[in-house]
Amino acid sequence: MEKQQKSKWFCRAEPNDRIVFLAIFLAICAIFGVFWLAAKGIINLSPYGECAFKRNYELPCPTCGFTTAIDVFVKGGIIKAFWIQPAAATMCIILLLTAFFSLLSAIIGINFSFLSPVRIWRIGYILTAGAIILAAGWAVTIAKALAKLP
Repeated sequence: MEKQQKSKWFCRAEPNDRIVFLAIFLAICAIFGVFWLAAKGIINLSPYGECAFKRNYELPCPTCGFTTAIDVFVKGGIIKAFWIQPAAATMCIILLLTAFFSLLSAIIGINFSFLSPVRIWRIGYILTAGAIILAAGWAVTIAKALAKLP
């Protein structure tokens, strides 16, 4: 029996992990696909117009600018997307990196050391990180609104 070499960068993935990694990749592709369709004008992601929070309180809500920033990001305006809504652009980059490494893990059958096996992902940590990114993006958006920047 051949002894498997250990690496500090990756290890062999379980078959179930490969399936889940492929599902993650496809889900992220679907998300970006919806925004690509919106950027092309095929679907409308904001059928109700202006945000009710912004209309009532004259301040942007935590997700104000997300659709616009993701639309710009999908069209290739990464820096402009960061200006519009930093949290949305950050989450887009995280999603792209996750999709890339998920596809690699699904195809090659390895788990990268920085992308642990799906079965041990800590959802609480992921949600906490998302909340921190969202709060930071909201703080920047409110600061821009109070300073009356575009």
